[in-house]
Amino acid sequence: MASQANSAATVMNDAPKITKGVNGSMRPGPELERAMKTMIGAGNCSMVHLLPCGTRVVKTLNPMFTDRHTHERQAKNLRREIAVYRHLPTGHPCLLQMHEAVDDGDIGVSLTLEYMPNATLNEYLHGYTIREFLDAPSRADKDCAMRRRHDSVPLRQRALWCLQATDGIALLHAHDVIHADIKPENMGVDAALNMRIFDLAGSALGDEHPLVLESTRFFMPRKSWSVYGVATDCFALGSSIYHIVPGFRPYDALADDDVDTRFERGEFPDLSGQTPEHAPKPDDTIGMSPRTGRLLFADIIDKCWHGTAVSAAAILADLQREVAETFDTEDQLWIKQTGGF
Repeated sequence: MASQANSAATVMNDAPKITKGVNGSMRPGPELERAMKTMIGAGNCSMVHLLPCGTRVVKTLNPMFTDRHTHERQAKNLRREIAVYRHLPTGHPCLLQMHEAVDDGDIGVSLTLEYMPNATLNEYLHGYTIREFLDAPSRADKDCAMRRRHDSVPLRQRALWCLQATDGIALLHAHDVIHADIKPENMGVDAALNMRIFDLAGSALGDEHPLVLESTRFFMPRKSWSVYGVATDCFALGSSIYHIVPGFRPYDALADDDVDTRFERGEFPDLSGQTPEHAPKPDDTIGMSPRTGRLLFADIIDKCWHGTAVSAAAILADLQREVAETFDTEDQLWIKQTGGF
């Protein structure tokens, strides 16, 4: 018990400090500048920064927000994430591992997680890191980084990431967890280029409703935002598979409002792989299946978007079947040895 307490104290000492201001509001402590320098990710609910050991990260409240209400909401989300991790089995190869958690009963909530040295899958697909984005001198430079594509990723690696993402989501569903924010930004890439699902801070756990909603291109159109479940997760998974295969998000060149409108009409991106969005160069074949001449996993993506994919487990079986039909013996052996599929 003493060693656990010491370890927890170390995590809190390494985390960015949140201190109380006037009328219970929150203000960043003196270590905010250091936290910003070591930050490798941030969002509305948290900040993630690399610990001095270089192999773990700590996820805390985001000190860039300064009001008490926001930090209470962030603390609620982090408590949900801790609960989900404690509910799930440990050691699954497609799920990020939580090493420890701290909760002081107020806003001092944090998780220590394993570090993904190749950043998020979204960053890897685009060939940039959050640090590169933050350090870019202009908005134009930031936009350029976000629009790049890591063209050298082989098709078998993209297929493996699709399998791993689906396997991770199937694990969540088998334990009554709905992720509720599936996208490559919430998937990490480890040193061996294997993928892990993470960011469970908004997930639904049992009868507890989700605390977040999916991003635009991963959001299944529905009458009420309170509707969620396997189908909404599978829709987001389909958009994620689409993102992974050609390296672009669905309707990547369109504004979010335009994407919403098209999705609501049941209009989804073309899966032939020949549209300008997929083919910035005339000879671009990235993501194309050598067997069908369409995007790899096109039929599976279509099922996810049209609500006919019954479960993540069924999607995984479909992916494995297409891998067996598409790839040669050498690539299939590599996928099996690397990812266990």
